[in-house]
Amino acid sequence: MSIVGERIKKYRELAGWNQHKLAKALKKSGKAVISNWETGRNDPSLAELRLMAELFGTTVAQLVGEVPMFEEPREHYIMIKKDDLIDLQRKALALEADRINALKEQLEQAQKADESSEEADDTAES
Repeated sequence: MSIVGERIKKYRELAGWNQHKLAKALKKSGKAVISNWETGRNDPSLAELRLMAELFGTTVAQLVGEVPMFEEPREHYIMIKKDDLIDLQRKALALEADRINALKEQLEQAQKADESSEEADDTAES
């Protein structure tokens, strides 16, 4: 099986289509054409690749294997620069550290309050 054939099959399956439905959408005579593409016996034309890319919400480059294929439809992804992602991760870590410190302070205050109330109880009992 060729990379193009594998990708066509994967995108077809992700779309929930059978070979017959794809053949009909591409105005092909039957599913044998799609089967031949998926098994690598024949290759689709550039026009057919463009139409499939449009149908599946992807690019020709992804269909022919020049760029990595998304496992899910693109609308489930947010594109962000690597440096921006690193900055966001650093900010998230800093916020988490601040949150941990605030919780530690609350715990210390609660422990001091408990100690004070225990001392007051001991003094009252004496």
